[in-house]
Amino acid sequence: MRREFFIILAFFLVFLTACSSGNNADGNVVKEIPSVGEIKEFDMVAKQWEFDPETITVNDGDTVKLHIKSIDVDHGIAIPEFEVNEYISAGETIDIEFVADKTGEFIFYCNVFCGADHKQMKGTLIVQ
Repeated sequence: MRREFFIILAFFLVFLTACSSGNNADGNVVKEIPSVGEIKEFDMVAKQWEFDPETITVNDGDTVKLHIKSIDVDHGIAIPEFEVNEYISAGETIDIEFVADKTGEFIFYCNVFCGADHKQMKGTLIVQ
């Protein structure tokens, strides 16, 4: 009886360890986004050659959710400090989520060539 108890206990512990490994059913690592601050959502428009709004201000620890629509041609958005690097097809909206875990001013920019003034297509993320 005692031996059966230990076998069941060992099986249970192995099961718990496997379930808490951080992998989903496909075996891929699941990335959890810790949330310490508030959730800040922004609707943005990407158009030749600007982002609207051009400046976004959040607090350190906030989860930032960007809903970005390209209204004319293909665009992209990159915020290297927060590992954001996305493509936005013309007429489509994408959703991006990240935690603003660094303070300062960070430039975001279009990372897909979109015309003559492509290099001017920038904005500022301010994390206080």
